[in-house]
Amino acid sequence: MAPVRLLIPESCDVDVTFFTDSEDEEVQHYEIEKRYFQDPKEVWNLLDRDHINVLCLQRFILHPSLVAPTTAKLFEALILKAMNYDLKPAGYPYGQLKGKNPRVSIFLDELNNIAPSRGQGFSGDQQAGAILQHNAEQLRSQNVRLVASSHGWRKLRPGIRSSFQFLISLRGANYPSSEQPKLYRYNRLFEKLEPGQAIIAFPTKTFTDKIRIPWYGKGEDLGYIRYIGHLKPDVDKPRTSKASVSLEDLVLALKAVAQN
Repeated sequence: MAPVRLLIPESCDVDVTFFTDSEDEEVQHYEIEKRYFQDPKEVWNLLDRDHINVLCLQRFILHPSLVAPTTAKLFEALILKAMNYDLKPAGYPYGQLKGKNPRVSIFLDELNNIAPSRGQGFSGDQQAGAILQHNAEQLRSQNVRLVASSHGWRKLRPGIRSSFQFLISLRGANYPSSEQPKLYRYNRLFEKLEPGQAIIAFPTKTFTDKIRIPWYGKGEDLGYIRYIGHLKPDVDKPRTSKASVSLEDLVLALKAVAQN
C-alpha cells in the first residue's frame, strides 16, 4: 500500500498506535508522515502524488459554528486552484501536463455532513454545499473527481446528489420515485442486500449484478487513533466599550433633545 500523509491543523495532532503480536511486531504497518497547516486553504499545497493524502479536519471540529465556514473555505480554495490550473501535488512531471491539472480523486466520507439537505444540518450549514453544487461540473472538467459516501440519499443536498453519475447502493439504500424512478423500483432489492454486497448503477441507469465489496478488516483490530486538540471558534470582540450611563445623565440628554 502507498504511504500515508496526514494533513493536520497546526494546533492539533494525530497519534496512531498499531497493535503488536507475540513477537512484538506490528500487526500491520503503514508508512505514515504528517504535514501541518494553519489555514484550510493551504491543504491543497500539501498534496503528494506518491502518498494517500488524508485530511484530518472534521474530528477536530467540536463547535457547530465552525463546520460551514471551515469547509466552505476549503472548497473555495480547491475550485480556484483547479480553475487556474494551479492544483499541483508534488511528484508530477508538470512539463508533460501542458498547463492542465493532473487527475485528482477526492474521497469525501459522509458528504451529508458537508452538504446536508435542508433541515438535516446545523443552522447556516449550507455554504459549503452551495459552493460544491455550483461548481461540481467545473471540477469534473478540470480533472478533479469527487467520490463520496452518504448515510442516506435524502440526507444529501438535492443539487449535489444529482451531480453524481455513478451510484453504489449498499444494504438499506432507498431512493424517491420523483428523482430516481428506475432506482426506486429496486428499493426492496437494496433493502435485502447482505452486508458487504453492493449494486452499481451507471449513468445510463443500467446495473451490475450483486457484487461483493472487498473486506479490509476492522480498524480496531489493527490499533487505535487519538485525535489531540480541537479547533476553537473566533471570539468576536466588541467594537466599542460601553460606558456606564447614569439615569440622571439620560434624563438631561432627553430634555436637551426635547428643547431642540
